[in-house]
Amino acid sequence: MDNDHKQTTSVPSGIASLLAYFIPFLGGVFFLVLEKENRLVRFHSVQSILLWIVFVVLSAIFSWIPVLNVLLYLFVLAVWVFMMYQALMERMYELPVIGKIAMRQVSGNEEE
Repeated sequence: MDNDHKQTTSVPSGIASLLAYFIPFLGGVFFLVLEKENRLVRFHSVQSILLWIVFVVLSAIFSWIPVLNVLLYLFVLAVWVFMMYQALMERMYELPVIGKIAMRQVSGNEEE
């Protein structure tokens, strides 16, 4: 974790990580492309992208059942706010499944 504090951008890592979630999908792509050094920002960027892909797929699946779709939206809203808080506090909180994928993308083949 020696390169956690190195940064390519001048945006503080907590703010950059938060923005990766705050601007759905595009924020993650933006900071993933711009930030080459900071693992925290890259991790949250990848996890944000994966979170929104999963959300869009599940939303498409459940769109024909309005009650399930509303519950899905509420759940995703809660996860979204929680992850923005974790990012702002500069914590590498891994969501189930996609968090491990994001960590592998950021770390290469290393195991954490």
